[in-house]
Amino acid sequence: MDKYLTRVLQLASENPEYQALSNYLMSRRAFPEIQYKPNPSNTFGSFREGGLFSDGVNPRGLVRLNAQPESTGAKYMTPTLTHELTHAAEEQLIRQYYELKNKPTKTDLEKQFMDNFQKIVGSSEPQIRTQIQQLSPEFSNQNSNYRTSSTEGLAFGVQNSAYPENIFINKAPSHVDPTIATQLMLLLEQAQRVQDQQPPKGR
Repeated sequence: MDKYLTRVLQLASENPEYQALSNYLMSRRAFPEIQYKPNPSNTFGSFREGGLFSDGVNPRGLVRLNAQPESTGAKYMTPTLTHELTHAAEEQLIRQYYELKNKPTKTDLEKQFMDNFQKIVGSSEPQIRTQIQQLSPEFSNQNSNYRTSSTEGLAFGVQNSAYPENIFINKAPSHVDPTIATQLMLLLEQAQRVQDQQPPKGR
């Protein structure tokens, strides 16, 4: 593994939000492959879901971090890694919700998770976009194309709350990101408890 990527992973592992995302994804056997290479699109990073129609993508998904000069500092890539792992975790939360929905009988904990999933993420309505609109209508209207979409709202919320000192961030008004991040971390903790109660799967 590239020594710079190793340093990024080491720094990220010190962060509680990253730890929660990582532990959840590993318990779901869905921690994505991470590649560190130049990105022609000039974005800091990206996440691609693995699946039947994702040619060349690891079934667990793929995070690509745009290689930066070492002088930039690995600490500036750790927020991006956390951002992209939030996308991966959201995908698994959605899958977990539908796995439980198809179960004929559900435990109280599973029912609570499903109820909170609907309130925080939503299976059909963009709940995070709606929440951002309620928390800060002006910011939501000014950033309606990307930053305040439900998927990016979650990822930026976690990233910016985990790394408030990072200079390469798309900031929202001070109360928005922490609110979104807190809700997702609570849902993630509940999802982890549900996952921990499931019988182990074969490799």
